[in-house]
Amino acid sequence: MRRLSRLAEKIFVVFALFLSTTALIPIFLETEDAADVTQDPYTPILFMGIYMVTLLLVIQRWKSFVRVAQKDIWIWLLVGIAMASVLWTVAPDITPRRSILLLGTTVFGVYLATRYRLREQLQLFAWTFGLIVLLSFVFAIALPSYGLMTFQEGGAHEGAWRGIMAHKNILGRLMNLSAIVFGLLSLDNSAPESKYRWVTALGFVLSLALIILSTSKTALIVFLTLTALLPLYRAWRSSYTQIVPLIIAVILVIGSAATLLLDNLPFIASALGRDLTLTGRTDIWARMFDLIWERPLFGYGFNGVWQDWDNEVTAYLWRNLEWPSPYGHNGFMDLLAELGLSGLAAFVISYVTAYVRGVVWLRMTKTIEGLWPLMYLSFLLIYNITESTLLATNNIFWILYVTVIFSMTVEYEQAKKYSYVSAIVDE
Repeated sequence: MRRLSRLAEKIFVVFALFLSTTALIPIFLETEDAADVTQDPYTPILFMGIYMVTLLLVIQRWKSFVRVAQKDIWIWLLVGIAMASVLWTVAPDITPRRSILLLGTTVFGVYLATRYRLREQLQLFAWTFGLIVLLSFVFAIALPSYGLMTFQEGGAHEGAWRGIMAHKNILGRLMNLSAIVFGLLSLDNSAPESKYRWVTALGFVLSLALIILSTSKTALIVFLTLTALLPLYRAWRSSYTQIVPLIIAVILVIGSAATLLLDNLPFIASALGRDLTLTGRTDIWARMFDLIWERPLFGYGFNGVWQDWDNEVTAYLWRNLEWPSPYGHNGFMDLLAELGLSGLAAFVISYVTAYVRGVVWLRMTKTIEGLWPLMYLSFLLIYNITESTLLATNNIFWILYVTVIFSMTVEYEQAKKYSYVSAIVDE
């Protein structure tokens, strides 16, 4: 009975993670004659169910949850600022609801850290991405009207693979994450896992194939950057010279600059007949800065900036840009606009602290899960130069960020305790 219960819980986790990628549902809702993005009435309802189940699971292990949840104050400070922004938001109909969902998303991330070790998490992520990879091939080959780009963005990318995602760039982004997970698992030399190495290697190859078939230049640049970083992070485990972290920093800067130069806005440029290269992006940021300096400390409220013409801030930006940009195309800029310097500072401190912990955790371990935190943090940093995937509700990127931070702290403390006990026994 207990084994069946554990299996059901894992199925629940995979389902929640799958849903958090925005897979499948949006492609069935879109219509060619829709003037705007079709609203999804189903996903919010499903996530409310997920968070209710999560709450029940947390209650079962509330002592463990509380012990883990108090390991990092910066995450909760950031979420607290987002929730408190209901007091000053310019979108009072949006921010209260989204902030509650953000709390639910964060609790789900902490629950994963409480319930599963990093290695188990990687296995659950592999099941999730494996399902996305498989369905993406099925839809692109057997149901091309759904699995390929057709009328979207005025037909500018007709024929590019999007799989079960709403857009080819979303598929490319997720497949980078998939490639990291399968790539790490394929490096696992432990006896129980080595016999399944061909499965994880296949998952890695198919993830790369989908990156290429998506024709997303940004996704390809990020993949090459992360591929270059992996052996350097492995070398950092044994090398105490300054050259390795210096090379890592250089590659991160070059990779981030490349994603910035190869911006991911050509589909909007094609639809509007405009040349939206780096200049177009800096135009967005310039207009955002005009607004940010009016509310520099706390911003305009969580999810209060990029909405519709009825929102005064959004209307100002769209009028000055002369086109309806869906977001700021930089995660840090969007966070600064929504939660001000207070929110951005909380995230930056959280990220830097997590990276330092990641380095310590990397040097302490020799296993694949020791590489996962730094690889994910690098992925998150690079992508948010041109995308906005930092603080998001019902979103896999925020879930993984929260889970990585709390899992590292817990497992680091356990490893230190084990080393201390082993030293006493040896004496």
